[in-house]
Amino acid sequence: MLIKFSDNPFKQVLGITFYNKGSISLFILISIVATLQYEFGEIFMFRPLDLPVVPVSILGGALAIFLGFRNNSAYDRWWEARKIWGGIVNASRTFGTLIISFSSQKFSDGKISEKEIKKWREDLIHRHLAWLYALKMHLRKLNYWEHLEKYLPEKEIDELRRFHNKPTQLLHSQSMKIQEGYEKRIIEDFRHMELANVMKELIRLQGMTERIKGTIFPYYYNYFTIVFLWLFIICLPLALVPQMSWGAIPMSVAISFVFTILEKAGATTEDPFEGRASDTPISTITRNIEIDLLEMLKSKTIPAPEEPKTGKFGVRYID
Repeated sequence: MLIKFSDNPFKQVLGITFYNKGSISLFILISIVATLQYEFGEIFMFRPLDLPVVPVSILGGALAIFLGFRNNSAYDRWWEARKIWGGIVNASRTFGTLIISFSSQKFSDGKISEKEIKKWREDLIHRHLAWLYALKMHLRKLNYWEHLEKYLPEKEIDELRRFHNKPTQLLHSQSMKIQEGYEKRIIEDFRHMELANVMKELIRLQGMTERIKGTIFPYYYNYFTIVFLWLFIICLPLALVPQMSWGAIPMSVAISFVFTILEKAGATTEDPFEGRASDTPISTITRNIEIDLLEMLKSKTIPAPEEPKTGKFGVRYID
């Protein structure tokens, strides 16, 4: 997630120009061609091409409607993704708290040792952390097993590799582990039901992330937005040059750039799980949950928080 651009105004302008250099160059080329044919067309014995301002203004209005709808819908997807991961944070903390506070020797009349209970707690919390990293892999289509190997036994890792939806299988095995704790009387009926409700919430939240990931933005909005955008970019200098002459070049470039940036913002925001600087910071959220749960276990090996990253031209973001 983007935190801020550089504090240096020169770097801000340089960075924006660099990342949009292709579009800006094309805008300049189109504007120069439109101006040259208008200014020197009669010299080469052809009638200069120009357009009335009103139709181009109407086209710009239609484009603004499409961009507004798309950007609002894209932001809704981005904000829903952030709320879902906020829900995962709360559900994870609840899960860790209940696992540690609910498990006790008293339900088995002392037949289960404190060491076995501690091992049961660690297995559940470690598997939950593995689920978080597996969900991150699933959403970003990664194949990065380091964190899962840290928290799961080798046998379970080998079994997990053959499944398509690894987070779902981890939730399933987690539920079986909770059931095992109930059968051994580490927890009793009421606590078992409460933990089952938390598992149900985690399954619901995972399904919501998959819905956003798997729902493609309506194609015709993307297609016609691009069509209207480039039609407007081509027509704009032809409408401005009769009134502004050479001044139409910087003006049409500036206006075209504004509309293009709006389109680009919508295109990048509508897919919030891709790992870009503008996306939901899954890595940072997962690391924060990992720290919280390991501290609940009083673990001796607690990782450091994710630090903000600095990209080109001083851009700061968290992953």
